[in-house]
Amino acid sequence: VVVGNLVGDATVAVVPRAAGRLEDIYVRLGDRVARGQRIAKIEDFELQEQVKQQEAALEVSRATIRQREADLKLAETNAERSRNLFARQLLPKQTLDDTEARYQAAVAQLDLARAQNTQSTARLDELKINLQNTIIVSPVNGFVARRAVDAGAFVGQNAPVVDVVDISRVRLVANIVEKDLTSMQTGDETQVE
Repeated sequence: VVVGNLVGDATVAVVPRAAGRLEDIYVRLGDRVARGQRIAKIEDFELQEQVKQQEAALEVSRATIRQREADLKLAETNAERSRNLFARQLLPKQTLDDTEARYQAAVAQLDLARAQNTQSTARLDELKINLQNTIIVSPVNGFVARRAVDAGAFVGQNAPVVDVVDISRVRLVANIVEKDLTSMQTGDETQVE
């Protein structure tokens, strides 16, 4: 007869993906949690404001694209008109070259505006991911075995908020004294109470 401990098959330390002040924690010691369930929330006021600012910047970049498209259309029309006048020898070569240069500049400005729009979109996507990372969720099904912090605490990316233990399968850990080892074989059945 030996005394042992039942240990959960897996214990997972739930850590945040972002650092910040813990706004709220939704679980208590012993609570059952499901995979993907919210465990805690980090304050996100600043991130929400950054998302709003980036959404506004994205709208500005879209408006800039529309403006650059209109500028390009005008430059294209002027270039075509200059080519026709030059072909009929009603326009000097210098004026045609200037018009062509303005057309090429308008093309470059539109390309730049589109690139800035892509950059703004990528930054907005990044901020939305960072905002989502303020929600701490359980990576596994199980029970809250330890709660390391309370609301108001500052948490980092390496500091566990809670430990979740999966007890759908358990292991019995028992220490056997050396003299009893000779009477035991791998695969022996045992009775556990």
